[in-house]
Amino acid sequence: MTGRQGARRGEDKLRSDTRRNRRRLLEAVGELAREAPDQLTMHAVASRAEIGPATAYRYYSTVDDVLAAYVLSVVEELRDFSAASTAEGQPLFDSVVDKWMDLLDEYGPALVQIRSRQGYLKRLHNGNEIIVAMRDAWARPVRGLLDDLGLPDEMLEYALFLNNIMYDPREIQDLLRETGLSRREIVIRLAEAYRGALRGWARAG
Repeated sequence: MTGRQGARRGEDKLRSDTRRNRRRLLEAVGELAREAPDQLTMHAVASRAEIGPATAYRYYSTVDDVLAAYVLSVVEELRDFSAASTAEGQPLFDSVVDKWMDLLDEYGPALVQIRSRQGYLKRLHNGNEIIVAMRDAWARPVRGLLDDLGLPDEMLEYALFLNNIMYDPREIQDLLRETGLSRREIVIRLAEAYRGALRGWARAG
């Protein structure tokens, strides 16, 4: 083996270790968010991932950074689902809502751990990774819904703003836990309320 080949193998192993350790940390933070959200610390996440704290800090500076990476991976799953769908208009919107509800069922406790002092539009305009991925997930279904409702495409950003409010993970979990409504009833009522909000926004403008 030449020196160059040995160096390449060493680099490949380092990349493999990095991917494995990052994956373990993301899995660990998701598990802890479900099981013990009050105990979310870097040391707890590293311990659950069976990785030394020093190694964990090499990848993420804070537990919020691990959470953000975890949330981003979930939102990217929604984005990829939306992009791959062959549906259009209302059927596309409905299918993305159903997928979002599935993701909330599985990952919801972790998705509600992150709070920001900035609003949706500010974070979108600043290029926040999670919000940009969320925009990319919802843009096509929301644009199709606007078209079905006969509303102008120019209000897309406002429509996404309203979507972010109405389909917020924290509020959906609140509805699921604190009311007698079934998931299906919540989906139907939110969809009707969202369509009403879009029409109302357009009328007011």
